[in-house]
Amino acid sequence: MKFPKSLLVFLLLSGFGSAEQKPNILFILIDDLGWSDVGCYGSTFHETPHIDRLAKQGMKFSNAYAASAICSPTRASILTGKYPSRPEIGITRATPQQSLPLKEVTYAEALKAQGYATAHVGKWHLQAHKDKGKSHYPEAQGFDLNVAGHTQGQPASFFYPYKAKAEKYASKNVPGLEEGGKEGEYLTDRLTDEAIKFVKKSHAQGKPFLLNMWYYTVHTPVTGKPDKIAKYMEKAEKMGIADDIDTIDSYGTGHKKIQNYPEYAAMVESMDENVGRLLACLNEQGITDNTVVIFTSDNGGLSSTKITSNLPLRGGKAWIFEGGIREPLIIKYPGVTEGGTVCTEPVISTDFYPTILAAVDLDLMPDQHKDGLSLMPLLKDSGKTLKRDALYFHLPVYHHLNSMGPVGAVRSGDHKLIQRFEEPDNPQLYNLKDDIGEMNDLAKSQPELTATLKAKLEQWQSSTGAVIPSIDELKEIRAKASQSAEAKAARKQNQNNRKKTKKK
Repeated sequence: MKFPKSLLVFLLLSGFGSAEQKPNILFILIDDLGWSDVGCYGSTFHETPHIDRLAKQGMKFSNAYAASAICSPTRASILTGKYPSRPEIGITRATPQQSLPLKEVTYAEALKAQGYATAHVGKWHLQAHKDKGKSHYPEAQGFDLNVAGHTQGQPASFFYPYKAKAEKYASKNVPGLEEGGKEGEYLTDRLTDEAIKFVKKSHAQGKPFLLNMWYYTVHTPVTGKPDKIAKYMEKAEKMGIADDIDTIDSYGTGHKKIQNYPEYAAMVESMDENVGRLLACLNEQGITDNTVVIFTSDNGGLSSTKITSNLPLRGGKAWIFEGGIREPLIIKYPGVTEGGTVCTEPVISTDFYPTILAAVDLDLMPDQHKDGLSLMPLLKDSGKTLKRDALYFHLPVYHHLNSMGPVGAVRSGDHKLIQRFEEPDNPQLYNLKDDIGEMNDLAKSQPELTATLKAKLEQWQSSTGAVIPSIDELKEIRAKASQSAEAKAARKQNQNNRKKTKKK
């Protein structure tokens, strides 16, 4: 439940140390950035010098996970510290059918009660699309300032005025940026401008800050700056990979094998430049050593639409394979993390909430962030482990990017079990240490371990109230989806036929 006003006043006046001693929190969340999309995680085509430098200054996690393979559920897990499949959260779809419940006490509310200036800049996507107004916008969840966060999950355009050309797509227009813009202005740059204003103002007022810098990039529409696109077109040509369109099949869907898409690479570079601008601002304000920086993504990269490749990981956004849920994660906590270290312990997006509380020296709130663990022990020593038996994933919906269907998964130790809800008695088992690409299914050769992990997953599903559609429901949904796809294909064929007729 929300903090009562009287409690908020008490917390603000209670002695938890002076505001000057409390660290600032800069949480950078990139939309749809794949595990392999940045240089320090293996990309040789994309250029990310600022993020690579951040990794050298902080700690890089090699086994960091999003709680979901799609964006809104992961965002809910970050803000609440709970698995998004819990009934009280109830967000399991890419397009929210339920808003983030206001009764949830987000980490923004917890820090605001301690006198922090709080701002959310960029993508929100946690208000149900059917809800009108701003009842579940960031302002309702503890953020003093909201810049550009609203119901939709992608911008109508990445260029000013960030509006759709067709009225039917007007709901994707990015709000609040009408003033002060100019032709050619790029959304990623503009959001950083607004964030820097907030940082400078908070510092001038002597207040510690929490900044949710949740970029819309690198989500669709894939649009980069023209000069950068030209640069990567030339780079692809020089590398001899410009025309490489080879894919690897998964359930009839082809996933891209190589990164060579100039428009996407241009977006990644602009993202990296703006991360650099934020870090430079901290340095200019003299607060680098008193700011915790978290950099991560909300789900895997778009490999099934041939935009990027997540190899050596299998799959991508909307898939429960590693390419859809394993994320780049870098945390820099000056005085705590040792620069250039790598942590191999599996962690998940529910862990950010208790980590942030611990970083600002607040008591943990286990009833709130019940599925998250503080990463502080790991930040102090990358060789430590967490007292957690397994990580769980729940994607009970069909998604247009995923031909695998509704699915659940559990990772325990080096092993991961995947259970397709259409085939509950045919789980898959992979040893991620030996087979990071999840190509060698061990379910038949290790039946005892398979049964143990399957039981563990089903017990978690039951204990957390995770909703699992029945086989009959799945068949009906699949049939409707097939009919819809056939109708869409027929409409497209008719359009093509009309075009050919006109040409004749």
